[in-house]
Amino acid sequence: MNVRHVRLIASYSARYSVRGGIGLVFLLLSLTFGLIVAHSMLQPVEIAAAEFSKRARNADQQEARERALEVITEQAHPIVAWMLTPGGSAAPDAATKAAADDWADYLLQDRPALLSAIFLILLFGWPFVLAFGAFDLFAGDIGSRQLRYQLLRADRSSIFFGRLLGLLITFVCVLLLLGVTVTAYMGLKLSVYSWPALLGWSAYGTLALVVVSLPYVALCAWLSVSFGSSFASLTFASLVIGGVPLFAMLGRSQWEPAGYLSYVLPWGFQTRLFHHEPLQVALAVGGCALQTALFTWLGHRKFTRRDL
Repeated sequence: MNVRHVRLIASYSARYSVRGGIGLVFLLLSLTFGLIVAHSMLQPVEIAAAEFSKRARNADQQEARERALEVITEQAHPIVAWMLTPGGSAAPDAATKAAADDWADYLLQDRPALLSAIFLILLFGWPFVLAFGAFDLFAGDIGSRQLRYQLLRADRSSIFFGRLLGLLITFVCVLLLLGVTVTAYMGLKLSVYSWPALLGWSAYGTLALVVVSLPYVALCAWLSVSFGSSFASLTFASLVIGGVPLFAMLGRSQWEPAGYLSYVLPWGFQTRLFHHEPLQVALAVGGCALQTALFTWLGHRKFTRRDL
């Protein structure tokens, strides 16, 4: 592997992915998804604030928003606590319920509640959006045999890691743009939180999304190498990403240990990136790193052995 070749391929891949048709659609899809989630979180607060202002005619608009946000946050607390309960159990024990309540208090009371809710939704929806941007990393060129021309100038390892690095750079830029857009939209539309609090928690949430993206990108790269068809790559990537939590949920209803199937991908521990205990965050980061290394190794192994 040549480091200089990796840098050149990564630079070209990052620039081309933004200009290409799939890259532009992925960018628009990411921003649209983020703004829809943000709007769906802000709209109930605006409606509740308007209702509160009607009932209390002399109430200040800012006071009405703060009161509406307080009521909605209180109502959302049980839902968030359930989402954070390991396995999503409907009847957790007392210790598990207390831990989930403390975790929900951290996200809804100590941090900007609406931004926490937005990042939780993005955390569960982003892998599906990501698959649309990563499915054609190699599949299209393998099917059309265009990679053989690159093999005349660079080795297989340089091509694989260069393209993978370029895709990661693109995703980091898109997530940064998404984080800035959502934060600006919330700060300008609903001036309840201070800008330092919004910017700090948004930066952390964006970093968490970058970390959780790594295993899914590596998985999509492996699947893209394994198929010589873009359609097949997209189909299998979507089925795997969506099938793991689905089968884990269905299996848990019949046999409790089957729920551990969700740990095959970050689904089982990715919410712990927003945990209030540093140890839990470190374990989640470590799990993402291990899965990234495994899927990257499998993808590189397949790429260096298959017929191009």
